[in-house]
Amino acid sequence: MKRKILAIALVVCMLIVAIAGASLAYFTDKDEKVNVFTSGKVDITLNEVFDATEAQLIPGVDIQKDVTVSLSSDSIATYVWYTYAIPTALDDAGVIHVNHAGRNLVDYREDSAYWAAGQTSATPIEDCWKISSTVEKGVVIDGESYNVYTVLYNGTLTAGETTTVGMTKVYCDTKVDFDNATGKYVMNGTAIGGDLNNVKIIVTAYGIQAATFANVEAAYAAYSAQNIAGAAIDID
Repeated sequence: MKRKILAIALVVCMLIVAIAGASLAYFTDKDEKVNVFTSGKVDITLNEVFDATEAQLIPGVDIQKDVTVSLSSDSIATYVWYTYAIPTALDDAGVIHVNHAGRNLVDYREDSAYWAAGQTSATPIEDCWKISSTVEKGVVIDGESYNVYTVLYNGTLTAGETTTVGMTKVYCDTKVDFDNATGKYVMNGTAIGGDLNNVKIIVTAYGIQAATFANVEAAYAAYSAQNIAGAAIDID
């Protein structure tokens, strides 16, 4: 009888433990964060003030060509620069000249010839342009040889902004003449290689994200290393 009572007691205890175990809980917690990442973009526009009907190369006569670069309102911060390409024969002979915003930052800041209308003091350094010391000579574009110059914008463009004016004009050297006897253009009495009747100057604007680069020189070097081509416009 005692064994039966003991067995019943053990069964009851096991049931109590089972019930207690089923209702047992620990102190727990959980937290979760869902991070949404979006993709940025670089979207630039090459702007120019240029009248093709007035693009006649006459020695000493300026042809206006104001170049700026704009960044779209939904773009991320961007470093920009532009290149201009002059036919090699005409450039090497000094026939065609391009005026841009100073050969260096000091020129652009201090020389009032590069200032905007109404400007009375030096241009902020972040709004200045500077020409790269590297000139690519003999670059073949559409079967013709060009010398390519690079002009860097010192500041960072943010969404919706436009640079100050970079290139300002194009002109033919005053020493150029036309020899009616030979039917050739000459400079200082020497025949000029190249055709002055259909000169194309190619301007190309570039942009790259500002993030991860210390300055425009570093951005330009990285972009150049990838050898990525930009979009060009021609002077016809």
